[in-house]
This record gives sequence, C-alpha cells and structure tokens, in this order.
Amino acid sequence: MKARLLTKRAYNNGFVHILILLIMMLSTATTVKASEDVLPEIRSLLRTQYVEVVSKEILNAPTVEEMLERLGDPHTMYFTPEQYQDFLETIDMSFTGIGIHIEMLAEGVKVLSVIAGSPAEEVGLKPGDVIIRADGLSLAGLSSEEAVSLLRGLEGSTVQLHVKRGTETQDLQVTRRAVNEPTVTGQVLSEHIGYLDLNSFGNDTPEEFKTLVDQLKDQNVDSWIVDLRDNGGGYLSSALDLAGFFIGPDVAVQIKDRTGILYPYKVRDPGWIMDQRIIVLINENSASASEILAAAVKDHDKAALVGTTTYGKGTVQSMFPLENGGVLKMTVDHFYSPEGHEIDKVGVSPNVTIQHSDALKAAVLMLTNSSQAQTLARTDSYWEAWGELSGIVPTSSHELSSDYIHYYSSYGQVAELSEIPLDKKFMVDFSAEVDWQSVNNSSIELINSITGQRVLSEFKPLGGTSVQVIPEVELNPDTTYWLVIHPTILGVRGQTLQEGGLAIAHTIREYQEISGTSKVQSFGVSHRINERKTIRPGDPDYGQAIKVLGERR
Repeated sequence: MKARLLTKRAYNNGFVHILILLIMMLSTATTVKASEDVLPEIRSLLRTQYVEVVSKEILNAPTVEEMLERLGDPHTMYFTPEQYQDFLETIDMSFTGIGIHIEMLAEGVKVLSVIAGSPAEEVGLKPGDVIIRADGLSLAGLSSEEAVSLLRGLEGSTVQLHVKRGTETQDLQVTRRAVNEPTVTGQVLSEHIGYLDLNSFGNDTPEEFKTLVDQLKDQNVDSWIVDLRDNGGGYLSSALDLAGFFIGPDVAVQIKDRTGILYPYKVRDPGWIMDQRIIVLINENSASASEILAAAVKDHDKAALVGTTTYGKGTVQSMFPLENGGVLKMTVDHFYSPEGHEIDKVGVSPNVTIQHSDALKAAVLMLTNSSQAQTLARTDSYWEAWGELSGIVPTSSHELSSDYIHYYSSYGQVAELSEIPLDKKFMVDFSAEVDWQSVNNSSIELINSITGQRVLSEFKPLGGTSVQVIPEVELNPDTTYWLVIHPTILGVRGQTLQEGGLAIAHTIREYQEISGTSKVQSFGVSHRINERKTIRPGDPDYGQAIKVLGERR
C-alpha cells in the first residue's frame, strides 16, 4: 500500500503544535525501536489524545514497541527523524535521488520509468534497464527499501551504477539531486475526455489540479475522469480543497473525535466547480483522503464512482513531535461521508463495479456516445471492459453464445459449433463469387469472445465462392470463439453485404493425461453448421446467404 492519505491542519492542544494527517502507510513499513526516554511522552499522548480511551494494560507496557503492539492500531506508529522526512517526501512526491520508478527482480532493480528532467534521464537510463550494482554493492536479493536506500542520497553526491540493457552492460555515474514529480498528471482521451490522475494529496495538489483542469478545458473537453486508484491518501486539507471543486461550499466530510461528537466539515467556496460529466475511478488501494473525496462526490451526486470498493481507512492521524526528534503518528479522529456513512473497515462502494477489466477503459466507454463506444468495444483494448459493462462476465466463455449482440448488434448469427478441436479449420461458403482481395484478417476475424484477442488466420480460396479459414495457432481449450464475417467483403463486381454474419464455435473441454503431460483429445467429428440467418448483399445477383461450414476432419 502506498503512503498517500494526509491532512494538514494547524492544531493547538495547549502544549504542542501538531500536524493532522490522513495516511495509508506502506504495508512493508519497518518497525523501528524507539529510545525509552520518549516512553513517558508517548504514554501521555495515548492517554490524552488517542481517538478512544486507552486501557491501563496498554499504557503500562514497559516499552514503546510493546505499547504500540498492544494498542493494535496499524496506523499509529513511531518515526525516527529520517523516516518522518521520507514519509513527508512520499506525500509530496519529492525526494533526493536519481529519479526512477523501480521494480525488484532477482538480479537487481528494474527501471519501470524515468522521471522527466531527472539525473537518471540525463545519463541515459531507460525503462527496462536493470541496475545490478550501486557503488559496487550488489542489488540482487534486496528489498525495495534496501535498494532505495542505496540509490538515494545527499544532494550533490554521486552513485556509480552497473546497468544491464538486454545482453550488454555499462557503467553510469549519476549525481543525485532533488527530484519533484507532480501529484496530478493528465491528458485528453478520445479527443473529448479530460483524464486527471491523482497520485497523492500533497501540499500543492489542489493548485496542480486546478492548473491542469484549466489547460485541458481549452482542448474541447466535455467530460472528466478522475483517477484515485492506488492513491493511499495525503493531507486532509488537500482532500477538502479538491472536494470543493466538485461539490462547492458544502459538507465534504464528518469527523468524530474522542468525545464521540460528529462535526460536519464544510469546504470553502473555490469560486468554480466542475459541472460536466465526471467519473471517479477507485479500487481497493484507494484510501483515506481518496475515500473522503470519493464519498463526497458520491453523497452529493456529483460523479459516478467506477471500479471496486475502496480500502476502508476511515481514521485521521496526527503527527506529534517528540523531544528526541522522533515523531509519533497517532490516530485522533474517525471520519464519515457527508451523509454520515461509515467508511472505516467498510470503504466506499462504486456506483458501477468493474473488477475484471480496466476501469479506465470502462469509464471512457461510459463517456462516449453509443455508436463510437461500440466501435471502441470491438477493439482488443476495450473488449473486456465493454463485456463487463454489458454484464457479460462469465466464469466460462461457453456462457457467451448469445451475447455477441453487445458487440455486433447488427450482425446475424449464422451458425454454432460445439466441441471443435483446437486445430480446427473453418470454411466460409458464399453463394456468389467473391473478390478474394477483400478477404483478410480485417474482413473475417476469429475472436476470443472473452478477451477480444484476434487469432490471425490464413485464407485459402476454394473455387470462386468458398474460402478456408486456417488459424495460425491452436485455439484455447474450453473457449468460445466468434468467427465474424464483416460486410466489407466484396463480390467480384464490387457489391457489398448489407449486414455482417457471425458463427459461434466452442472448443473441446476434455483432456487426457499421458506420461504426465496434458494432451487434447481430438474427437474427429465432422461438423456442418445449419444456416441461422440470411444475409442479403447489396446486389441481388450476389446471392441470398452465407454458410459457415466446419472443416471435415
């Protein structure tokens, strides 16, 4: 889980100035032993400031570690000064280092992306590179935290990297410096949708958000997608300011402190609101500040939530500086939606659940007019999202026999085959001569009905009216394929079909174990598909039907 949800608010409790936070910590956060001289401070803070009354059994623990362990709150923890600085840098997406996003591999650190303008970009690091050593120390087998500690360092310091790119290796010297990433990025999708990706709720997020919205407005944007997926939170003040752009000067959240009183928080008037169609994307890693924003737009009916239920972290943390320079991050409040709905351990549920496909693709389809959406739906990229939006997400592709209408509503079903072998060949029989130059992988498609993946085929004309469709690879077992005949096929005189045709083919399910390997049984069945639909071409001389024949085995 990313460290994301934070709220920044000045708070005076009579003896210390504290920082109010809403944050979802990294699940891999390391417990650090606190010096025992802060034990009385932490004990006092838990007794007087914790969101609930803390028992004597917890308060009388002999060490800070045992006290926090007995408390059982994963969001209350002790930071060393160094950890606290790293924590804040994570929220604002700023740090001192070389400027890369990484993934750990067995042999080292894989570069997923390079931050624009960073030292890494300047020395030529590229996505896909694998850093094997840093300053002579192997990165193999390290955790991401250990690797990051070797790559980051003081501004102006250098690190020598041994980098593998493909089969070649090279050494690069990189000078570390401060690297800042925007917490909000965006672009225009499908020429009319403004896409805003919120990675964190940092200090500058509201201003970054407003600036980006203003830029995209000038590009004929008529609707918006706000992406909160995998955003674990940030500053509460940022979440409230952002909520104002959607709901105006209204209640964005309700907060309950240790007294049990529920306080509604009304955001200030931002001077403008986003009043076009809006979809907010959420998932199980959207937490804290993300949940405040998601709940606010949902309760005020200002946007549709699309994706999966959020994490369910409905608590507020404050940062308490300690005399030894460390910091105690401690839960001080619970928060609820504007209408008072529970969020902690419950989450915020979507209006439209998308859990099997890409919620962003689903959102684009939802914000696109019907004819263009169906055109997009037929592409590999959007196929699964369209299927989930249409309610056709089966456990087996055999449940999809009649659901081709969601993709090809104007096409007629001409045939259906069952238990076909995986090396199946098909024959398409036309009732008049065909211009074979118009027959290709665009005009006749063999499609996996769940994923939309196209199976490339060869086409072998058999006379003037029939063509054999030969898949270049074996089909998958227990899968439904659609053989789609598009009306772009021409007759020899240039005539076209008035509508397309579609045949449904179910592959075999049975396997036979031989010497520890799976072998598909071939049934050796001859299939002939009855005509289901008459397709009338533009020219009467072209004929009255398309027949799809199973190849005789």
